Amino acid sequence: SISGYSRSGAEAKRPGYDLVVQGEAGLMAMNGDEGQGPLKFGVAAVDMFTGMYSAQAILAALYERHTTGKGRHVQMALYDCGLMITSYYGMEALLKDGDPPKFGNAHPSIVPYGVFEAADGPLVITVGNNGQFQRFCSEIVGHPEWATDERFATNTARSAHRHVLMPLIHAALREKPRALLLAQLTAAQIPCGEVLGLLDALQSERTQDAGLLHRYEDTEAGAQAVLAPPYAMDGERLPVRLPPPHLGEHTDAVLSEQLGMAPEAIAALRASHII
Repeated sequence: SISGYSRSGAEAKRPGYDLVVQGEAGLMAMNGDEGQGPLKFGVAAVDMFTGMYSAQAILAALYERHTTGKGRHVQMALYDCGLMITSYYGMEALLKDGDPPKFGNAHPSIVPYGVFEAADGPLVITVGNNGQFQRFCSEIVGHPEWATDERFATNTARSAHRHVLMPLIHAALREKPRALLLAQLTAAQIPCGEVLGLLDALQSERTQDAGLLHRYEDTEAGAQAVLAPPYAMDGERLPVRLPPPHLGEHTDAVLSEQLGMAPEAIAALRASHII
């Protein structure tokens, strides 16, 4: 069996607790740009991670049952899972005895790394080592002297002098169109990619080719789509067996097939507006 329990007393009593836990677990404090106040994640990250951690715990319990023949009572708290999301930032806070600095889209120790504006739109560039930085300077932005400047020659130096280097890089990249930059970066074996809007990403050729959208016809709403599982088994995307149900669509089936209730008992519940 699985159940939820509260770490603060409020968790089980208030709706929308994901945001509360993001604040209580320090997630909002680590999110955003330098000098910015607390910022929530774009999705309900605590709720989603709690679901995934729950699945892991359930699978572990099921696996153990094959050996012991005994079940387990799995308990999950949003706060516990929210704290786990802090990951290496949480470890850094403990080691430094203080909150780590915020870097927004940038990286705390890799420079240049993040979102940059080309002449016609944003892109992501991650220059992960000194060799890539040398190619970036000579083949992408046309400033090979940056790679030999002692302030920028190593990643440690670039990180220490990021406030000098980054304005130079931003200015150089704004002079080129995004498609050209992506082609040059790819040729130089530097990780890069477009920054797309959410709808553009969902409707992209890459999403379609990967089979990440399951399309179906709803009897009331017409053509619809939901996300397919992100994993594949033996090279095949797992299918979506059932579309999202309408309100109460499976109530009778659950009560009769799972709970063994007679049609008369179900009708009585419905007549009493219990279901």
